[in-house]
Amino acid sequence: MPKRKADGAQKLAAASAADDGADRLGSLPDDVLGRILSFLPTAQVVLTYQLSRRWRRLWAHVLALNLSVLDNGGPRRYRSFAREALARFPTAGIPSVSLEFHSRAYIAEASDNGWYGDAMERAVGSVRISVPPRGLSRLEFPRCTRAEAVTMRLSHGVNLELPPAASPVPFGRLTELSLSRVLLPAGTPPFHEFLSSCCPRLKRLRLCCVRGGDAVRALVLRSDALEALDLNNVDGLARVDVVAANLRSLSVRSCFRFPVGAGAGAGGDQETEVVVSAPRIESICWYRSYPKRLDFPAGLTHVRRLTGLKLPTLGRSDQFDFPYTVQLLRACSLTQYLHLDFIVPDETTLRNWSGPEPEGSCEDLMAYVPQLPGVSVLSLKIRWGFYGSIGQSLVSLLSRVPSVKRLHILSSPYCRTVLESQDVLPPRVKYPWGFVRTHEKLSRLDCVREISIDGLKGMDEQEFRIIELLLGAAPPLLERMSLKFDDTATLIVDDIAAEIQAHFPGPMATGRWVRIRSTVLTWTKRNLKSFFRSKRK
Repeated sequence: MPKRKADGAQKLAAASAADDGADRLGSLPDDVLGRILSFLPTAQVVLTYQLSRRWRRLWAHVLALNLSVLDNGGPRRYRSFAREALARFPTAGIPSVSLEFHSRAYIAEASDNGWYGDAMERAVGSVRISVPPRGLSRLEFPRCTRAEAVTMRLSHGVNLELPPAASPVPFGRLTELSLSRVLLPAGTPPFHEFLSSCCPRLKRLRLCCVRGGDAVRALVLRSDALEALDLNNVDGLARVDVVAANLRSLSVRSCFRFPVGAGAGAGGDQETEVVVSAPRIESICWYRSYPKRLDFPAGLTHVRRLTGLKLPTLGRSDQFDFPYTVQLLRACSLTQYLHLDFIVPDETTLRNWSGPEPEGSCEDLMAYVPQLPGVSVLSLKIRWGFYGSIGQSLVSLLSRVPSVKRLHILSSPYCRTVLESQDVLPPRVKYPWGFVRTHEKLSRLDCVREISIDGLKGMDEQEFRIIELLLGAAPPLLERMSLKFDDTATLIVDDIAAEIQAHFPGPMATGRWVRIRSTVLTWTKRNLKSFFRSKRK
């Protein structure tokens, strides 16, 4: 045995010595190296010509043209380099074009021969245009009629001019369109008319921080090609009417926060509505604010992922987002992945919510939450205020997801945010384990295999209440549990680990706790054979 180990060590040392001088990057095939170079700015790709004759040939395998003001200096140098790069590009069609510029001088000039238009015409894959804040005030939508994907990230104040309705430009191959920080100037026709007339094959549409007045007041889409729709902070949006037989994913975030139109000034909100008929929809994300009318005529029986919802535990059932949260939970009762902002308000928050209403108007909102038997992955961002009590509400929610297998909790007490803003942090108080009340005890979570709790501070009683509830209901199938603390709790993690092991020796006896890094405690279930072997010893 020793001789074999020595021989093996000698062979390993000889192999390592032989590999020390090997050119591992140069041994890769040309097409692989070309793909790697496609992620670099074109100005840096050009520098690789100096390495060897082989690297000079790799330009034929580069799949992208990436030009940025950070790599090419001022407008004149930028334009000159762009023209030369286009002239030397090995293929007529360019799979990927990525451009960043500050002003119109970078892309056009009286003496210029139109390199920007040439690049757009040759783009056959993706086009990405980024305009950082500077002096550009107007930009035309690129005439990349052969591109399959277009992404435009402009700066606030840059007007994006669409092709005129009288002479529409066909984007017959375009399947993905993403517009971010875009301003459509006054007089622009409705944006959905541009989509229907110019982009018949569009599959994925994303609008983020888009303003445009009447151009984006309504979004009416009729498309069998559309598969994903993402609307994020579209100012002034009042109506969404979508009929899409193949729509799979819908995301709406912060689109109906402010009243618009004449009705708002008269003391009432403008009528807003979202009607989406998509019989195959599988994923819905809805975050903050809803229209007055929310309707899914084709139903939501195929939804398997539901995220972004805000669920308060106390308040009025007819107030704020709660009626829509319950509507979506009931309509998507077969969802498998559920993410919730779980809010446990304190007395001050409840008074702010209820306003002049009498104190007795507050309800237990958990009574309206339906049973969700299909949920296998539950993700909760739990927020609570001063003197908030999480236990009973968390027990009520978990009783409605009997099939959950993976439970992830992010601890986010907004009371601590207030204290941190005042530079006041409470000292760590030893938690009285075993203090969970009878009505807060959780029945065993028979299906749970993995539990993770993030964002722990180690100083709030409600955090330990969550840990105690879950440890007390730990099922035999549990395979892993992790507790992740903030960096501020590094010094007390060992104390908390010792307390947990001392007060819960039974439920966690089939595994062991290990401290990973300085702020993570992980319990892992041991193999049954090794477990019984250790018991016999």
